[in-house]
Amino acid sequence: MKTSRSQTRSSMPIFTFLFLCFHVGLVSCAPDLYDVLGVSKSSSQREIRQAYLKQAKEWHPDKNKDPSASDRFTKINEAYETLGDRERRSEYDQFGYTTAQKPSPQHQQNFRAFDQFFQTGGFQFHFQGGGFGAESIIDKYNVNMRDYQTRIFPESSTKPCVLYVYSDFCINCMRIEHLVEKFIKELESVGICIGTLHARVSGGLASHLRVETVPSIIGVSNGRLRYFRGSVSTQLLRDFARSLFPAKTLIELSDTSYKTFLDGWVDNRVQAIFYVQKAEPSVRFLATAFFYKEFVNFGYIHTQSVHVHELIHRYGVNRNRETLLMFNEETNSPVAAISMQHLSRSTLDEVISANKFLLLPRLSSQKHFDELCPEEYKSKNKKLCVVLLTKKSTEHDEHRQTFRQHSQTSLFSHNRRIRYAYVYEDVQIGVVQALTSGNSLSSDSTLNVVILWRMEKNRLSYDWLDSGWSSSPGEVGKCADALDKKLDDLLKSDHLMAYRTILPEFHNEHALPLLPRILNRLLDWYDRIYFFVTSNDSMTWMSIVLSVFFLFGMGFFMQKMAGIEEEQVSHTRPMRTKPRPPSRIADSNKLQVYELRDDTYVDLVKEADTGLTLVILVDEDSKEKLIYKFCSIMYPYSRYSSLTFSFAQLEYSMEWYRHLLEESLGKKVKLDNINARNCIGTVLALNGYRKYYYIYHAKRARHWMRQTNKVSKAIGMFDSDSESDSESKGDQSANKFFIEELLDGLSLWMDKIFDGSVQKIRVNYWPEISL
Repeated sequence: MKTSRSQTRSSMPIFTFLFLCFHVGLVSCAPDLYDVLGVSKSSSQREIRQAYLKQAKEWHPDKNKDPSASDRFTKINEAYETLGDRERRSEYDQFGYTTAQKPSPQHQQNFRAFDQFFQTGGFQFHFQGGGFGAESIIDKYNVNMRDYQTRIFPESSTKPCVLYVYSDFCINCMRIEHLVEKFIKELESVGICIGTLHARVSGGLASHLRVETVPSIIGVSNGRLRYFRGSVSTQLLRDFARSLFPAKTLIELSDTSYKTFLDGWVDNRVQAIFYVQKAEPSVRFLATAFFYKEFVNFGYIHTQSVHVHELIHRYGVNRNRETLLMFNEETNSPVAAISMQHLSRSTLDEVISANKFLLLPRLSSQKHFDELCPEEYKSKNKKLCVVLLTKKSTEHDEHRQTFRQHSQTSLFSHNRRIRYAYVYEDVQIGVVQALTSGNSLSSDSTLNVVILWRMEKNRLSYDWLDSGWSSSPGEVGKCADALDKKLDDLLKSDHLMAYRTILPEFHNEHALPLLPRILNRLLDWYDRIYFFVTSNDSMTWMSIVLSVFFLFGMGFFMQKMAGIEEEQVSHTRPMRTKPRPPSRIADSNKLQVYELRDDTYVDLVKEADTGLTLVILVDEDSKEKLIYKFCSIMYPYSRYSSLTFSFAQLEYSMEWYRHLLEESLGKKVKLDNINARNCIGTVLALNGYRKYYYIYHAKRARHWMRQTNKVSKAIGMFDSDSESDSESKGDQSANKFFIEELLDGLSLWMDKIFDGSVQKIRVNYWPEISL
């Protein structure tokens, strides 16, 4: 720049002189910015801001019809642009020039700001926080679409949110700004979610919220949007916040209704009562009750009412103080009580969080499970959750009562690593099936107790209490001693428990019923459709209708063209001969049969693709005849590529077969005495990919099943079949039995598999095979 100035000075000194004179004159003739805003040089930044708001509102061209209003408004904006910034104000006080007149090197920067003015289409008036960020709290709560979709909307079922939408160049936004800031502070103190968004900057979110005008105040509660209507005032804003909560969030109690309320703990929620001085409780209590609604059922008592005399004196409550009482199963006295002149939200959270579970809670939702049975990966620090499996009926009330009493008197009642709970097995069906593998374990008098160790979010290790839990007086003590001993052994052991599973999520028993959820969703879609219809003009609708007709027309045209092309191709395609049916001549050389060994087991079963591997169990004596008979029957099915055929010799694979049966029965039966001779001719259809199989019992086993009605014996588990049963029907022992008759029903069994009428037997994993 120095070189340029020297050249200009040497060549055209007159132009330099004129430029300097013009610049000095421009600065000296500029109006005093303090006079423009009507403030003194000693005014604070807040006073300058208030004066600017007042002047901008008075001289706005849309509000003031004076011909000079536009120029005056521009000067007011220029004055505040300088004096509203501390650094620019300091420069103005020292040098006496405005931002627009500032010389080099800031000269180019001002032209860039001037160019930005034309690019954005107008002046940028940040009334809500853009220009006054240091003194306005609105910017603190700015949200975007991601915040709304991942935090605000999902959490609205327990924490309603109030969204404030504003914009630049908005007189009404300036007018209600102080009320909105006060409202935000109140919401923040009671624990209600707050969000602010600029209608232009966050246009996508504003459109999603169906914002028509600014300023707008929107409430989000239980996934539903509610819009504030009418003039803005402190009381109306508070009423709007109150309307975000359902009508039954707090139940008003009296001397005649409180006993029924306290007995409501059977729905797995602690009962809590607020004592308040006003007829309507404040939003602070509503927000607290709404947040803990899955764990605590809240009621309130108006202490000045004449109908609560007994409730006041029974628990010694001071009428002039705010009080919270919490009750569990023992309703005679509160489990927690606090009384203060003003119960803050933080105090309420602290007391409720520490007492929000019953003495024996129910695992009634995923939230309950997450808090009662937290994750702990380290074996030495494992936390155990002792769960009683009951039904949702009164017949198991006695079991739950004795189990509750034991949870309070047990040696581990105060151990933080152990929590006692129960579950409704007829409600949490998926969870119980994952634990029991679909087998019914309990009886009428004895219920099952499962001990859970949650290693990861859905992966857990567990074990069963062998004795179960009985409600009879003579058996309760034995069951309690057995449980304490089991827990002591598990806490001292660093090993995994006997069983492992992947647990599905718990069904939320406290969620809204299906019909209200459907109605809420329909109302939401109705609001969206109504907003879409009313927010578009006739030209837009005409474009939409024409686009739809065009798409349908093109689809119809393409379909007709595809049909014509298909017809043309079919005429040119050579005729194919009808395939011959497969031969039914038994020939084992044409049917590939593999032996199930440790080197083929992985490919045939453990890592096999979707399909069935059919395995026939043979021994050395029956191997040749049975495999030939098996090939004869299976040859017609060899045309199916999803079927693979194999055989396993019981002399080598008996241990694998025994483990497979034990896993199928949930390891509740030990098959140490399994009789290998009774298993000859058994056929297994294994689906290695989906971990299930079908089992075909030989003719002798099926006959035994009908006679003894014992499945465990029918599949060849024990060597205890009676001679009388065998002799009465003319049965012979395995070594004298006709081999050809063992597979007489195999073909019919295969047809039933394809029909889907054969029961699947599922396993958690395939046992290892070693020869």
